[in-house]
Amino acid sequence: IQVIPHITDEIKRRIIKGAGDADVALVEIGGTVGDIESQPFLEAIRQLRVEVGSKRAMLMHLTLVPYIATAGETKTKPTQHSVKELRSIGLQPDVLICRSDHPVDVSSRRKIALFTNVEERAVISLEDVDTIYKIPAVLHAQGLDDFVVERFGLQCNGADLSEWEKVVDAKLNPEHEVTIAMVGKYM
Repeated sequence: IQVIPHITDEIKRRIIKGAGDADVALVEIGGTVGDIESQPFLEAIRQLRVEVGSKRAMLMHLTLVPYIATAGETKTKPTQHSVKELRSIGLQPDVLICRSDHPVDVSSRRKIALFTNVEERAVISLEDVDTIYKIPAVLHAQGLDDFVVERFGLQCNGADLSEWEKVVDAKLNPEHEVTIAMVGKYM
């Protein structure tokens, strides 16, 4: 068995099977770019993107943009290096989602866009939030959903997050408490 083509072909087969008849399939490749464990998955994604065509595939890269409190600024170099590493294996991100404990300001996003060859509006600031349930609204506020819809030429109505906002509100303001017991072999 060889990593290429046997393992990468199996990864692609499972992605395609998992996507089924969906209009859009989100595939998360965890890990760190450059780690040996990620290589077969990233290669499979590279091949799949070539096979389906760039009009039918979008690469989003989640990256850390550290905030240096003593300097009062964000550092874009780690993101630039991460994208450089991706590009060295044939993957050019279409979207960068920049995680930080502070907002990534416009000038930093502009700099990231310039040095990574990603559209400025596709460089998204994702500041840490107190609950992950707030993330869809943060991404929506920056137009990520509109960018994806436009990029794929999808015909759909604008996002209505009113029901989701109720979920977030219920999470932040619970009406009662529930006690859950977990029993398991390795607990």
